Amino acid sequence: MRRRIQGVDLIARDWIGLMVEVVESPNECEVGLKGEVVDETQNTLRIMTEKGLKVVMKRGRTFRVWYRGKIMRVKGDLISYRPEERIKKGLMMLKRAKGVRI
Repeated sequence: MRRRIQGVDLIARDWIGLMVEVVESPNECEVGLKGEVVDETQNTLRIMTEKGLKVVMKRGRTFRVWYRGKIMRVKGDLISYRPEERIKKGLMMLKRAKGVRI
């Protein structure tokens, strides 16, 4: 149960500043792209890589995310909301997982 709460916690936060890597994508050129998230929109992540700023769509991709000393895989479809909406939804999911009534 604890692992599930951590995953919800990751969804219920701002991703700016997190290290991410694209591990699955319909675009083969994106696979292996790794860097720090510098901006986020409803549909994209802007990632600062060694080669510069790259914009990656969220939908249809799977990301490896370094968060609180752990590495997690997150499907982009789970985070393809405006950041403020996703954070609100994630907090509600987190409260439900911990047994807090809303």
